[in-house]
Amino acid sequence: MAEGLTDQEELAVEEFFTELKSREQPNVVLVSHNTAVKFLMARKFDISRAIDLFQAYKNTRLKEGIYNINPDEEPLRSELLSGKFTVLPGRDAKGAALALFTARLHRPDITTHKAVLQAIIYQLDRAIESMHTQRAGLIFIYDMTHSTYGNFDYELCVKILNLLKGAFPARLKCVFIVSSPLWFRAPFAVLRLFVREKLRERVCTVKAHELTSHIPMESLPEHLGGSSQYSHIAWIQACVNSSQSQQKGDCMGNLLHSYTLEQTPTSDGLNSNCAQTGLTDNTTHLHNHYHESRTSNLQAEPTAQGNCQHWNGSVLCANYQGADGKDCTPNANGRRPPPQSETPPDTPSHKHASEDLSVPPLPQKSRPLPTAAELSIHMPEEGGMPVKELVLHVKRKKKKGIYQEYEEIRKEPPSGTFDYSKKPYNQIKNRYSDVLCLDQSRVKLSPLNDDDETSDYINASFMDGYKRKNAYIATQGPLPKTFGDFWRMVWEQKVLIIVMTTRVVERGRIKCGQYWPLEAGKTEDYGQFLIRNVHIEIFQDFKLSHLQVYSKETGESRDVAHYLYMSWPDFGVPKSASAMLDFRAQVKQHQDAAVRASQWTGPPEGPPVVVHCSAGIGRTGTFCTLDICLSRLEDIGTVDVNQTVRRMRTQRAFSIQTWDQYYFCYMAVIEYAQRRGMLTPVEWSDSDVETDSE
Repeated sequence: MAEGLTDQEELAVEEFFTELKSREQPNVVLVSHNTAVKFLMARKFDISRAIDLFQAYKNTRLKEGIYNINPDEEPLRSELLSGKFTVLPGRDAKGAALALFTARLHRPDITTHKAVLQAIIYQLDRAIESMHTQRAGLIFIYDMTHSTYGNFDYELCVKILNLLKGAFPARLKCVFIVSSPLWFRAPFAVLRLFVREKLRERVCTVKAHELTSHIPMESLPEHLGGSSQYSHIAWIQACVNSSQSQQKGDCMGNLLHSYTLEQTPTSDGLNSNCAQTGLTDNTTHLHNHYHESRTSNLQAEPTAQGNCQHWNGSVLCANYQGADGKDCTPNANGRRPPPQSETPPDTPSHKHASEDLSVPPLPQKSRPLPTAAELSIHMPEEGGMPVKELVLHVKRKKKKGIYQEYEEIRKEPPSGTFDYSKKPYNQIKNRYSDVLCLDQSRVKLSPLNDDDETSDYINASFMDGYKRKNAYIATQGPLPKTFGDFWRMVWEQKVLIIVMTTRVVERGRIKCGQYWPLEAGKTEDYGQFLIRNVHIEIFQDFKLSHLQVYSKETGESRDVAHYLYMSWPDFGVPKSASAMLDFRAQVKQHQDAAVRASQWTGPPEGPPVVVHCSAGIGRTGTFCTLDICLSRLEDIGTVDVNQTVRRMRTQRAFSIQTWDQYYFCYMAVIEYAQRRGMLTPVEWSDSDVETDSE
């Protein structure tokens, strides 16, 4: 019996061999006992799924022409020494191994997919020799920091993710994409779609400094916010030593090579094909060869193995080097490298900003909470501009100046903390890891029971309106796991109107869950509530669904209007605010009528209006900013877009997500004033509406 296996698991190994023989060649043992355990462990000893995994792994290697893996041969030797892919000498809190792919080290013009995949398979094979790693699984970190378009290889990314997701004998726990500004730009849209669809909830996009919220600091290298000092060269040497000492060679490769030659394995089983592959136990030779073939900056020669400390089959040497080849010792440069700046240029070069292409990072520090003199209710105070002055302000600053005005707001850290959103049991309820709720304004659900401290959280924030407290609830697009929480919030806050400013799917990406019945006459069950779609009205720019919400607990039912705005373009913002202005007028009119028809006993303006997009900050912030500014304009004839956005962000951090959305608010107010006869038609010159980048 293999070390660490239970009797039941050992029985599963025997059944695996029996089933594999029937599928492959009846009288031949195709894999070793240890290899069978790896495939079974990866599928939690589900025999059928383990064999399917074996078939997928075999087919992947055959398809890519990966028959033999010999680290002493080119181009694999250079690929291994590049440090592009490595296994880190640390684990997550639950023992999972950590694999790191450094995108900036990839050169598609000089490296083949086959070589990269060979290097990954070779290292992962070594990493999962440990029974502990097989049980705890693997975390894959795709590091895009400091990478460029020249480092990007879509097909290779897809092949790696396919390998990890369904064709390698290891349990993939999570994929962390350490993003850079490139990740949110158009060339990566297809890859983002593939990642979301392929990995679903196993993928997490983070900034480098956020990784320590998920992985212990001591397990991460310094350039990812950790304190680990690792030597990739030492790790590769450990892999070579491991394969030599166990006299295994590349058994799977030999097997696959026999397939290509249409040879039948002998009755002695796989071991007869496992000849030693001639691996060189000379790290210095490898290292010097690498210097000859690549332009690298590996400084120190690896020390002898006797001076190293073992970790799970790997070694840590006295002279550590990072994946970029630079010395990673704590005193090498006296300090950690500064975090990568996410500050955009003064005039953003991208013309097609959209809500999910520019999700801002969480600053590493927060401002103090607002004082009593900085209340978040928007009041008829001094400092605003009449609409004619507003037009002059835009003409004077031009589009570039308005962008820069927003940039000053965007740089400000948020007021308050995000402690509740960051709790481990709440993180899984957040659609995006860096769009969280400020503690002081979050919507608190009634706990399901006294002992359940996790049931009061939803990624939603109260936001004040013009002369109104809690005029809105700004929230993310519900996830399937939070549908029940969303309807609890609607019920507890006595909501009458839901405003949805994103479609469920845009550009092939899921932006929001289908949390209400799509067809008239249908009823859906969401935990404590039954939701019935009574009637649907279709307008040119939006769809109105009349919903009936029934509480199983109380037996009551309430009417809720669901507005789905459909005219927001897939990229950027609308060229004209006309449709949004009509939409806002319809929502306000319906809210007034619904309050009068309901048994609402609170403030005369009614309960909060729930507003959401995908993240709950971009289009959501745009709609609320516009509503507040126009309410003030209607009341006292002045507008203060800048102060409105700043004040709103004290309740829902990062509201208004892009430069274009901020500029759109200015232009929408001007368009509204023209429609109401408060302004004569404004003529704009080309220079008024262009930035330098255009």
